[in-house]
Amino acid sequence: MASDLDVATVVAVGGYLCLVALIAYYGYTRTVDEADFLVAGREVGPIVGAGTLLASQISASTAIGAVGIHYLFGLGFIWVWLGILVGWLVALAFIAPQLRRFSGMTVPDFVGTRYADDGADGDYARAISTVLIVAVFTLFLTAQYTAGSLVFRELLGVPEPVGIGLTAAIAIAYTAFGGMRASVVTDFLQAVVLVGGLALVVPVALAEVGGVGTLLTRLEAIDPVLVGQAFPLPRITGFVVASAVGIAAAPVEISRFYVMRDEDTVRTAIRISLVAQGVIALSVAALGLSARVLFPELGTPDMAAFVLTGQLLGPVLGTLFVLAVLSAILSTIDSVMLVSSAGIAHDVYARLIRPEASERRKLWVNRAAVLLVGTLPVVLTLYRELFGGLITLITLLNLSLQGSMLFVPVLLGMHWQRATTAGGIGAMVSGFFTVVAWHVGTELTGVIPQTLAASIGDPVVPGISVSFVVFVGLSLATAPPSDRSTEPFFSETE
Repeated sequence: MASDLDVATVVAVGGYLCLVALIAYYGYTRTVDEADFLVAGREVGPIVGAGTLLASQISASTAIGAVGIHYLFGLGFIWVWLGILVGWLVALAFIAPQLRRFSGMTVPDFVGTRYADDGADGDYARAISTVLIVAVFTLFLTAQYTAGSLVFRELLGVPEPVGIGLTAAIAIAYTAFGGMRASVVTDFLQAVVLVGGLALVVPVALAEVGGVGTLLTRLEAIDPVLVGQAFPLPRITGFVVASAVGIAAAPVEISRFYVMRDEDTVRTAIRISLVAQGVIALSVAALGLSARVLFPELGTPDMAAFVLTGQLLGPVLGTLFVLAVLSAILSTIDSVMLVSSAGIAHDVYARLIRPEASERRKLWVNRAAVLLVGTLPVVLTLYRELFGGLITLITLLNLSLQGSMLFVPVLLGMHWQRATTAGGIGAMVSGFFTVVAWHVGTELTGVIPQTLAASIGDPVVPGISVSFVVFVGLSLATAPPSDRSTEPFFSETE
């Protein structure tokens, strides 16, 4: 597409960025304190709320990676969406309404309140959860920046470092100035653009291959595995579990629960988002499978979406679809930036270092934190060869890490009154490091036999298991929690 760069492409990209800039200005003028910056004044309704939930979840791994995986493995990867569905249903029933009722601003807010018996009024628990979340998301952003560079290469023909810089600069600018108010509006816009882009290209792709029936027949002729089961049962189970627990306790999604008006708004937003995600799941699968039939010799599966749209839609409509992919990437980046920066500015600075800070100071520290958490991954991305497989490892393990360190202490912390601070902290730390150790042992050192790794399927299985055992064991082995740890969550049912 870069070779077809023309005035229409420049106008489309420029128009999109101008719209994002206007929304950032709107957010800036409506943001007067930390609550505005982090939770948009808790004024978001169900429609915009559904859009921000959708856009926050649908990232480069969906818009680019999932298309490529379907291209490579066929229908077998569709199982991951079952896990996502289960995760959202768990959040809908057991996590989201309760967290909105709690009315915090961040995941560490919940952790520091529920697990406050650490001898420091919850400060240790808050700090540990903040460090783990920022660490995971800092490396996760490097993958989003890399994907953004691919998009700008397609759109403008720029080299990778320039594309990385553009992606980071755009996201940092509108997130730092507009905060959550700008983020939720741009998320809604980006969700509309993404769904519109898929609605544009999927019918064309299916028509080109001859319809769904012909598509399946042609795939089977290429390789029967493409319409069968490409993964063993343990791996499928791992997909489902990792997706479910990762989504249910994802800090990015939890931060969106806090911005909505009330519990009913959260429930409605999740239901609407689930319908849209179902459409996206089928669309992404259709694109990947169609690309496999039409362009069976692609060297890089991650380029499947770009090649397909460029060939079928031409430069102008193809540009619109690539903008939709860029929308998916930016919406995830701004969400992750706000979660990480809130950890630094709200959970560390405002809570632990300068509790007496004015609202104006806290607001500008949040903006500075966005700049910090947005800039560091740029450096890591430009020099990612120094880290070997670590960045890819953490990116692929993102859901497993989130689920293993947060699912148990968040879910059971809200529904099991006997849960203690030792159990909560132990579950977070043990879940995180179990997942890291499992993949180091299987992928980097070979200490763990491949037969055992294959039988387990995904590191989330040992991660969530260890987290649960440690959580329950330490909770039962230590003194019951104090009233200050349980009262905000159990007083209504006592």
